[in-house]
Amino acid sequence: MSRLLKLRAALTSEPLGWHARLFRQWVLYNALAFTIILATVYLLAGLSLDVTKQAAGRIVATLLIAVAGALLYGVVLGALQWRVVGQRISIPRRRWIASCVGPGLLLWLLIVLPTAINTATSDGNVQAAYLTTVSQALALGPLLGLSQALTLRPYTTRWAWWIAANVVSWLLVDAVIYLLSLIFSGLDFVRGNGSSVEVYVMLLLTTPLTGRWLLWVTAPPALKSPPTPGNM
Repeated sequence: MSRLLKLRAALTSEPLGWHARLFRQWVLYNALAFTIILATVYLLAGLSLDVTKQAAGRIVATLLIAVAGALLYGVVLGALQWRVVGQRISIPRRRWIASCVGPGLLLWLLIVLPTAINTATSDGNVQAAYLTTVSQALALGPLLGLSQALTLRPYTTRWAWWIAANVVSWLLVDAVIYLLSLIFSGLDFVRGNGSSVEVYVMLLLTTPLTGRWLLWVTAPPALKSPPTPGNM
């Protein structure tokens, strides 16, 4: 057996948590979540230009926008991810969504809003600013991974590996795409310009890696309690 076949056999080994249907669902649901979030932000950013300007220097307005953004981020991403996670472990949907909302609020307050407000007050392109910063916020896996890992802690002995999954998957995809862009000029749009297209492509490409890692983290041998009936 060649090394490639051995690697494939290891990655698709059921004792290591492999589940083809759940893997496909993870990739699909995450891609759908990223698309919904970015499309919604783009549409709403154009409608809320005046609101964003007025939020500058006003704590209440800033917090309201941040909470709304965090809820969009956490509820959409968390609910769709839970459709897969909930089939492996008996974790309440609200608990998983909450693990996404918390990091979403921090990201909105520290990254998204400051950039959007500065852009709005200087008469820049608010839609582009929102889209770029939100896509970059989605890519900040370490913070989200930490929150979700702590949520997984009561359910699996491999919970800490979920932090590594988010960090390593992003770094690996980023490195591979960068190297390919040096060879193929058609990939120049994903090299170092920080655009929303660049980050969106990266997000989509990380989902297969995080999906395989999630299946290992929630594999039956690692669970602290019996798996959800009918899903193994």
